[in-house]
Formats: sequence, structure tokens, C-alpha cells
Amino acid sequence: MFRNGYLLILVAFFSIKGYAQQNPDQIFDNTIHTVIVSPIGKPLAAPILSLNNGGMLHISFDDFKAEYEDYFYSIELMDSAWQKTDLNESNYVKGFNQIRISNYAVSSISSQNYFHYQFDFPNSNCRPIMSGNYIFKVYKGSNKQSPIFTKRFYVVEELAFVNANVQEPFDGAISRTHQKINVNVDVKNIPSFQNDQITIKVIQNNRYNDAKSTSTADFIRGTVLVFNNESSLVFPGGKEARWLDLQNLSLRSDRIESIEYIDKRTNIFVKPDFSRNDLLYSRYKDLNGGFLIMNTESLISETQNDYAKVHFYYVTKQHNALLDKKIYLSGGLTNNTLDKGSEMMFDIEKGFYQKTLLLKQGYYSYNYITRDRNDPNIMDDYGETEGNHTETENEYTVFVYYHTPGSLNDQLIGFATFF
Repeated sequence: MFRNGYLLILVAFFSIKGYAQQNPDQIFDNTIHTVIVSPIGKPLAAPILSLNNGGMLHISFDDFKAEYEDYFYSIELMDSAWQKTDLNESNYVKGFNQIRISNYAVSSISSQNYFHYQFDFPNSNCRPIMSGNYIFKVYKGSNKQSPIFTKRFYVVEELAFVNANVQEPFDGAISRTHQKINVNVDVKNIPSFQNDQITIKVIQNNRYNDAKSTSTADFIRGTVLVFNNESSLVFPGGKEARWLDLQNLSLRSDRIESIEYIDKRTNIFVKPDFSRNDLLYSRYKDLNGGFLIMNTESLISETQNDYAKVHFYYVTKQHNALLDKKIYLSGGLTNNTLDKGSEMMFDIEKGFYQKTLLLKQGYYSYNYITRDRNDPNIMDDYGETEGNHTETENEYTVFVYYHTPGSLNDQLIGFATFF
């Protein structure tokens, strides 16, 4: 009996460990909220640093414990699949790799009390000296093994020139609904380049866990590798994202049904959302699933913005549950991950799906995504809920990885972001 129980514990431990490594954006402490990592001055941009040309990231989060905690951060180098590398941190870090977060401020005006912590990276105490995938690990005291959250970022060594664009697929069955990504990578600056050591990853709207990848060029033109496959780098087009304005928690904006103060907390009830798959395509400027922490009251957003419980509702065409599918609320507001934290639950009595999130004042964009319970396929994501259009403006990021024979890490040798 003991042996079987011990085996189950081991299985559970390694399952959790593996999951944590492959999903680096995680919060482990339920008092931590609104974790943001972005380039300074570019809150919607992907967290990318250039090893060659500098730049800085701004990292911030709120702690509802509302008392000072001795928080530290460190960085860890990961491989292209977000598994921890075998390299010693002295190989990829210059300086110290346990830095106290000394910049914090106490919330004011807001009904929700919190401490707001922030820091900029890299800095004189710590900087990466190798390219690749990284995570920030934030923890209390000196206990690196018990983080309060982890968050990904990228360090690019710009050795390869990357040119990429969105094309209409040749396949007539999806030519009006999906988008194909064409990528050209010029590797002339890489000595003794080996074609079989390169990997291309493409991400749509910062949905990192649904990245598509390929390691085989369709053809080579001189020093340029061309990736133009009709199957490996094709994404559903979707529609421009839905939006919700929470900049003023007292104002009932267009998308808000009602505002109630319940149990000392503002509750925002969003108007029910319905399927848009029968609607004609309409282009408008959106945030591609991102969000901005801001307000319309001339307050200091970081420490004076309040929090609200926001209730989302999705109604299917037949007002029934989709028994063979799961529905997710997708975007930065649910960490761009399709998991329990973003899955909508069906209310049998009321006949709709619902999800409640605790959100800080700001402007949010989102979509609804379905995944088959038995045969999940990214190509079907928007078909039921949003509809697909090849004209949709989506944001794509291409990362190019190269594994030099004999090395212990995957170099990130180039990237491109485009719409």
C-alpha cells in the first residue's frame, strides 16, 4: 500500500514539474495579480530583449497581502521547448542571480489594498550573456524553489535576418478563412551553418502555448532558407477581438450590463456575448487579445487603479452546452493559456456559459475559443464562436532557434513581429 502511494506521489510530482517547465507563465500564490512583463514604453509588445542592441523590460505585479514582503528575482535559461537547460547559471548570467526587488509602492484610493512591486531588467546587477528562452522566477526570501510566479521572456542574438508575412493559403477549402505564414531566414552571418539544426516557431497574438513550428525549409535560395509550407505554419484567421472598457468602474460603458457593489467589491456584469460566425467581417483597430492598465480619471494606474470582479457570459446559438467541446475565454486577461483558469462553465439553469475574473482597471480585448474534448485542433478554434476571415489583422511573432552542434542550449538567432 505504501509503495503504491509513494509511486503515485512520484508520478504527480514529475507531472507537475514537467507542466511547470513547459508552461512558464504561472502564478503559484493566489494573492499575486496583474503580472506584466513588457519592453519599457511598449506595454503590448512581446517580452523580447536584444543581446546585441540592448533594450530593457519592465516587470510589475500586485500583491493583495498588502504588506511588505522580501521578494527576490532570478532568471533561468530554458531550451526552445521551455525545458530547463543543464548549463550552470554562471554560463548565461553576468553579475548576481538573486536580486532583491526594492522598488514598491502602496495602493491608495482603491478599495482593494495591495502593494505594487516593479523592477527593470537587465540592470547593473544582473544581465543575460547568452541568447535563448528565459524565465523570471520571483520568490520570497532566498527560497528559489518556491516561486510566487514565473514569467517568460526572450533574449535574441540577431545573427539571422528574418523576413515574414501573412499570405492567403493556396488550399481553396481554407483560403478565405485561414492565414499562412511565409518566413525567409538569411543565415549568411552564421559560420558552418547546418540546416538540420534550425527550428522556426510562430506565435499568433501572444498565444505562446499554441505556437506552430517547423524545422525543415521548403527550399533554399543561396543563404536564405524559405519556409512556405501549406500545412505547418497555417493559423485560423478569427475576427478582430472583442473589447471591454474597465477604465472607470463607476461608468456603464457600451459592453457593461450592470455594476453592483457586493461584499465590499465592485462587480461588473458584462452583456452576454453571442457567436459572430455568421457576421460579415468588419475591420477595426483592436489589441489582439492584449490589455492596457489605465483609467479615465487622471489617476496613477499602477497604485490607484482598483480591482473588480468581472462576470463574462457566452450564449450558444441553441442556448445549450456544447457537450463535445470546451469553451475558453482567451487573451491576456486569462494569461493567453487554455486551461482551467480560462475555461467557461455552463450554467444549466440559465442556459449559458460563464466565467468570473478579478481584473484591474483598464482596457481589455478577448475572444472565445472552442476545443474538441477528444480531438483538439487549433485550426478549429474560432469556427464556432467568432468565425474565420483571412483578412483579420492578427499579430504574429516568429522566433528562429539554432542548436550549434555540441552546445548545451538553443540559440535564439533572430525574430520578427508583424501583422
